[in-house]
Amino acid sequence: MPKPLPVLRRPKAPGDALFLKRILSALILAPLALGLTWWGGHAFSIFVAAFAAAMGWEWVSMSERTAPPRAFALATGTAVGAALLATQAPVGWVVFWIVCGTIGAGFDRKPRGGVGEAVFGVAYIASAVAMLVWLRGHDAYGLDRIIYVFAVVWAADSFAYLVGTWIGGPKLLPQASPNKTWTGFIAGLTFGVLAGAVVMYFAGGSLWVGGAIALPVAMSAVIGDLIMSLAKRRFGVKDAGSLIPGHGGVLDRVDALMLAALMAGFLFALNPSLWPGGAPS
Repeated sequence: MPKPLPVLRRPKAPGDALFLKRILSALILAPLALGLTWWGGHAFSIFVAAFAAAMGWEWVSMSERTAPPRAFALATGTAVGAALLATQAPVGWVVFWIVCGTIGAGFDRKPRGGVGEAVFGVAYIASAVAMLVWLRGHDAYGLDRIIYVFAVVWAADSFAYLVGTWIGGPKLLPQASPNKTWTGFIAGLTFGVLAGAVVMYFAGGSLWVGGAIALPVAMSAVIGDLIMSLAKRRFGVKDAGSLIPGHGGVLDRVDALMLAALMAGFLFALNPSLWPGGAPS
């Protein structure tokens, strides 16, 4: 008598639960972030400050497993203060706050070693969050400018991942991330430039200017991602934290945005007329 045919079952995909968590987190955080970005003002700066505190905490946790409470206080305090001051204080005061906090973090870390890691982390995080707040609120074009930065970063980050995953190719920087490829890097730059050109056009500017500005911003997004990957490799961790289910830590989600925001802010501060309607240089 022939044996009955085996019942075929769909194998469980180990990534299904993780993928679901990522989707749910994105559905909650994305509307919140976009809504507060549109609202602007103190609401946006407080939102950024809250995430800045998490970023400072994650950096200290990664770079020094047995850090004392004052190390966390210095990192989070500097980052939160930078975000809040950027809303209304002159730029000089924001820079002064970041410099003092960074020096304090360095002196605190010196007896335990790793001064460079503490100084870099505090200065980088505080400067990035301050620049985000400045980009959104420093003039009448803040909303347009930060949408521009978001569009460039999201396009560069998303298409670098998608194309790099689908096509593959030579590795970009294996010591930082074994999954990033030159194919993804080129795709990220291409779509980042296209996104910047389109947003600039709808804001009343030139496609060519929008694309030209987007190139260094998109490149900064890729480099920012690699910087955080190198940091996690150095500290021997897979994720910067676990605050966002399915995504890891805040630093894991905004690594590309941080350096891109600094680059965009530098370009627009250097020549405000790059943005349509901005002050003449």
